[in-house]
Amino acid sequence: MNPPKGVIHMKLICSKGNLLKGVNIVSKAVPSKTTMSILECILIDASANEIKLTANDMELGIETRIEGTIEQKGIVAVNAKDFIEIIRNLPDNDVTIESDSNYKISITCEKAHFRNIPGKSGEDFSYLPYIEKNDSICLSQFTLKELIRQTIFSIADSDNNKLMTGELFEVHDNELKVVSLDGHRISIRRIELKESYPDRKAVVPGKSLQEISKILSGETGDEVHIFFTNNHIVFEFNTTTVVSRLIEGEYFKINQMLSNDYETKFVINKKELLNCIGRATVLLKAGD
Repeated sequence: MNPPKGVIHMKLICSKGNLLKGVNIVSKAVPSKTTMSILECILIDASANEIKLTANDMELGIETRIEGTIEQKGIVAVNAKDFIEIIRNLPDNDVTIESDSNYKISITCEKAHFRNIPGKSGEDFSYLPYIEKNDSICLSQFTLKELIRQTIFSIADSDNNKLMTGELFEVHDNELKVVSLDGHRISIRRIELKESYPDRKAVVPGKSLQEISKILSGETGDEVHIFFTNNHIVFEFNTTTVVSRLIEGEYFKINQMLSNDYETKFVINKKELLNCIGRATVLLKAGD
């Protein structure tokens, strides 16, 4: 039974800093274009003993927990664009968020008051899929961020070949190999893991990896746990969970494309090469 009209359905208090950090994290999974208005929302879930923010575009879903005080348990979905703009422009102090039984939201911070912001029922929201987390690999956030940085540039922009828009994550014993290609370039990065794991293969969308890279801390002391299923890959770090749908299909046989039978092979100082490329691209840009 719904509470009477006007009765507070949810009330929570948290600092602007915590709220803005959480909103910036989950907003990476809000689609820029969609025909489903509920996907344009961020879910504020204070129905249990913690405050969770969630966004999900059906391909990439992000959930993060933030610190705060729950004075009245509840759940509501709010348009992400409007919510982000309001939070960004609030004073740096505690923020009170309330919603009533009609999902009208009020946001208060010092002398700033936003009233009757239209919300939606949490029941209509597309929650993150339930994933059985049987086993995972573990590496530092710095390492994962570097793996993505060193390979993401050679994925394809076009959807003509879906597999080329993603990266292969392959685990064998104590090695993780990440591969990307766009038909002209191939990038391969291997790292040694601290333990041996069962063999795993997954093709992860490049878009998901780009968004994950933006919210990783990049610290060597911070860990990230990666779980694999047949249809999804899950990244857990700090207070954030990221679930990405995988790209279906058998990835390209990279070993057959590469040959060690080079006619010419040379070793050059990395810094000198980068400096030379930098000078050459100045002229290329000038000629465009």
